[in-house]
Amino acid sequence: MKTQLAAQPTEGEQPKSVLQVVANVLERNNKKSVFLQNVGMQTKQPRLSAQLEAEKRENAKLREQMEGLSKKQAELEAKLDLALGQNRP
Repeated sequence: MKTQLAAQPTEGEQPKSVLQVVANVLERNNKKSVFLQNVGMQTKQPRLSAQLEAEKRENAKLREQMEGLSKKQAELEAKLDLALGQNRP
């Protein structure tokens, strides 16, 4: 751990905090360690981050669909207003 803390960060990187070094060591040495969870820190959870990314992609698709439907609704309302305006004497 001391060597990781003393290591100089590469250009553009932030130096590692003590908590990051401890988390890396615990994660590497013991995959079932719950120490970090017990002290209120999270360990890396690839399944959750993959799930989050999938949800973000799905949300983006739904937003695109909503935008398309909103445009279509506006067009239909404009056509309806035009049709109703033509029928008035």
